[in-house]
Amino acid sequence: MGVNVDSLVGLRRPQVAPPLRFAPMSVEDLDAVMEIERRSFPEPWTPGLFLHELRLPFSKSVVAWRGDELVGYVCRWRVGDEVHILNIAVRPEARTGGIGRALVALVMEEAQHASAAVVTLEVRHDNEAAIKLYRGFGFTHRGIRRNYYARGQDAVVMSCDLRRVVPA
Repeated sequence: MGVNVDSLVGLRRPQVAPPLRFAPMSVEDLDAVMEIERRSFPEPWTPGLFLHELRLPFSKSVVAWRGDELVGYVCRWRVGDEVHILNIAVRPEARTGGIGRALVALVMEEAQHASAAVVTLEVRHDNEAAIKLYRGFGFTHRGIRRNYYARGQDAVVMSCDLRRVVPA
């Protein structure tokens, strides 16, 4: 018993997502970035904050594209031997697809190439998915910033000592 071509015509091929492509954030990306920002956070950054980051010499903001759709971004500072992740978000319907992991991996790789000693960040205390993601990269809990967010919510301070973490 064989399979003929006609029986294969109706089979659905699995959809393969286009690969992620990273690029420096630009002013032209701001509308799509703001859409993700507003859908991701109860106290979103303003467009002015993103524009400010684009002008700072020690700040770097990167967007992630999947095909022709902007699906995520990360903003970070590099000061001395420290890299600090300021903001990271992924389009809600694209979450759990590895985009957040890829953005963190990009920051970690850049930090290692720049011989940074530590990467730090703050994360909302109840954002369990993000905390789990960061722990997977070797981040550990360093403290609490009380009332860090506008609605009085606490932030968990996390850091990753790159001198002790084996590169992924």
